[in-house]
Amino acid sequence: MAKKGVDITLFDRPETVEIAKRVIKKEGIKNIDFIEGDFLHDNIGRGYDLIFASQIMHSLSEKDNLRLLKKCKRALNKRGRIVIQGFHLLKDRAHPPQGALFSVNMLVNTDGGRSYSPDEMKNWLSKTGFKKAEEKLMGETVIIQAFNLR
Repeated sequence: MAKKGVDITLFDRPETVEIAKRVIKKEGIKNIDFIEGDFLHDNIGRGYDLIFASQIMHSLSEKDNLRLLKKCKRALNKRGRIVIQGFHLLKDRAHPPQGALFSVNMLVNTDGGRSYSPDEMKNWLSKTGFKKAEEKLMGETVIIQAFNLR
């Protein structure tokens, strides 16, 4: 997206931002701003048309995901969109194997994280005021988008 001229703000932990800066410098991309911080405790900025939350939700508990989605909604412009990418996991939490195994990894290595089903994430989006949630399966991952129609 940045290569096509879209202005980007990348928010992530300092160690991840440092890696991203090296990669982006190598690519010669100029229109990316960086904000270092913790998704739950720090300001993520405002005035966004799109928030792409890629591989984040599985590291957080349901309660913290709801907090993060409320923060994202406040950061979006009216008619802005959130897009969530995560490992695909069915309601039974045991299939497909990749999503289930990753969920076990998150259960062991985080304070409450695990993989979530698309229905769980769409329910959070609804609870936090997002509208028109849709999902699309892409290989081993799922993409869910919803709109801030305030």
